Amino acid sequence: MSTKFIYPIFSQKSGLEISAETKESREGSRVTERTGRVQLRFFLLEPPSEGKTTQLKFICEPFEAYDLFLKINKVVQSPGKEKLTHKFKNGDGAEIVTTVAVEHWQRGEKSGFGFSAGRGNDFISVPVSQDQIARFLHAGEFLRFLSTRQQWVETMA
Repeated sequence: MSTKFIYPIFSQKSGLEISAETKESREGSRVTERTGRVQLRFFLLEPPSEGKTTQLKFICEPFEAYDLFLKINKVVQSPGKEKLTHKFKNGDGAEIVTTVAVEHWQRGEKSGFGFSAGRGNDFISVPVSQDQIARFLHAGEFLRFLSTRQQWVETMA
């Protein structure tokens, strides 16, 4: 039985799950290759109005998860926003752009952190208050752990 690594973060209206995923290549019914990935699943805790997206998934290569860890540490040091973007064409040939951002914001006396994902007109943000900086940094450490763990996924012979 395999272990599923999941790191959840919740805000008042939204959440983020960081988890290990595996991509398999097949020839018929036989698995020929297995590669590790890291999934970030952004979701709303309350149902949105009709026709709106309730979740956005972003699949990272292990090196991208490590890059996101570095971006988290960078924004903790100085306020700003760092992004990771994926572009691909769907079955219809339309380009799909998905962006994940980590942010450290300051407005007057207030400041905080946040994770967000956007795809087209859909956007989900998961804020983390300033007093929960350890939670923000710990999410980065989990991404760092998964970046190494998922690089070493068992391959098929």
